[in-house]
Amino acid sequence: MEAPGKSRLTIEQFCGKVCAFVRFRPDHAAITAELTAHLEDHASALEEHGVPADEAIARAVATMGDPEEVGRALNKSHSPLLGWFQIWFGRAVWTLTALALAIALFRAGSTRSNLAAQPYHNAAYLNHLLEHYDEYNVVADFTPDTSWQWGGYAFSIQRAVITRSEAGESGGEALHLNYLMKVTHANPWQRKPEFREWLWVEDDLGNRYPSRGQQEREHLPVSAGDSAGNPAADYPFVSYYDMWVTGIDPEAAQLTLRFNRYGENVIYLTLPLKGGLSNG
Repeated sequence: MEAPGKSRLTIEQFCGKVCAFVRFRPDHAAITAELTAHLEDHASALEEHGVPADEAIARAVATMGDPEEVGRALNKSHSPLLGWFQIWFGRAVWTLTALALAIALFRAGSTRSNLAAQPYHNAAYLNHLLEHYDEYNVVADFTPDTSWQWGGYAFSIQRAVITRSEAGESGGEALHLNYLMKVTHANPWQRKPEFREWLWVEDDLGNRYPSRGQQEREHLPVSAGDSAGNPAADYPFVSYYDMWVTGIDPEAAQLTLRFNRYGENVIYLTLPLKGGLSNG
């Protein structure tokens, strides 16, 4: 029996008093919902045995005991530190998921255009040659049918233009190669590989056209014949390089591009010096 003079609490009042002792407010709604469901089930069971509705609710609430004791017990299992950690962790997961989805959609929409792009407008040296095509003695102009794969990269040459000119103070003639190299990579974090300063060339006669990195490391004299280049364009899955080789022996028939800075020949592209279109 209820003690004389003791006020009866409704379910809502009981839940409010319990939650007053639970410090982590975000859990109040869940606690209220759980207590309400339990008390209503208890009251319904009493009503089925003939107890009036108001009396049934009062008895159900009374069986729960002191709301302060219930609240303090629940406060121990609803730690604010753990609760906030779970909330912010969940938000971080949703944020990262949304970000990953946005990146995936961006990749899906741009991969094809990136792979097909021909950024000649960014290849300053090759672009200059193409804009003044008639002013050069073009020996060959073609797209080499060759490629090389290494370490997740695929190297290919999109266009190669070979011109003939005077070799300078040494007299005679020399060939010069301008080419656009395309490097594809499945991982966008591997974009724009730094290989150009170490990409050197050798012709079929045994002549070597060192890279700028080799010239600095081996203290080679800067001569008319060398290999160098600059980045032309950079996309998540494709990088382009505006490259050239100067002072090529006019008797050479083909060139081989090499890169072995780390002791391994990771690029081995061979291309002819004759053939294709020309205006000569």
